[in-house]
Amino acid sequence: MDELVIEVERRSSTGKGANRKLRAQGLIPAVVYGGGKEAVPVVIDRHTVTELLKQEKGRNTVFLLKMKGTKQERHAMVRDAQIDPLTRQYKHLDFIRVMKGQRLKVEVPVVLEGESAGVKIGGFLDWVGRSLHVECAAEAIPQSFHVDVSNLELGEHITAAEMALPEGVKLLDDPRKMIATVKTRGKEAEEVKPEEAAVAEAEEAAEPEVIKRGKAVEEEREEAE
Repeated sequence: MDELVIEVERRSSTGKGANRKLRAQGLIPAVVYGGGKEAVPVVIDRHTVTELLKQEKGRNTVFLLKMKGTKQERHAMVRDAQIDPLTRQYKHLDFIRVMKGQRLKVEVPVVLEGESAGVKIGGFLDWVGRSLHVECAAEAIPQSFHVDVSNLELGEHITAAEMALPEGVKLLDDPRKMIATVKTRGKEAEEVKPEEAAVAEAEEAAEPEVIKRGKAVEEEREEAE
């Protein structure tokens, strides 16, 4: 499990006014929940968290949260984040506690490699599926899935079922989900078949859930806004 450490401090005051003061000090109000324990309001240094979340793995990173002034520590992931629409800075973070071996549902980006054979003769590569929803152990979350498109000819495509996933990683998306296809330039895109549209709608609606937040966490988020 990656040992990326974030120091947190228990937050004694909550509410919109208190949270505004914390943000003015360069801090982010947050809450840690899950693992069969009560939700704990904490505060985190904004710069530290922002830099860590910029990494390639991003929100799929498992962090080691250490409570300031104590020996308490727990692995956790960012479950949700509120971002200020103007400053683009984090306003509030939700962390869920995770344990080694615990299976999680996550979204992992897809990276295309190589130049398609079809593109070389005038076609264009349509990168349709830019991520995959998968289930795997907390300590084995892939940073990304790489797929070589060099052999794709005009009219050919790659689906989710054709992606090579590491051992222990289970695909949650429909196996027919399109990842990339090579099309002829100048031609209008083919109409989406009804069954394909239904699959696409189902994928958009099925956001993976790991742990329900609970009433205490929802109240905390409302106060943070």
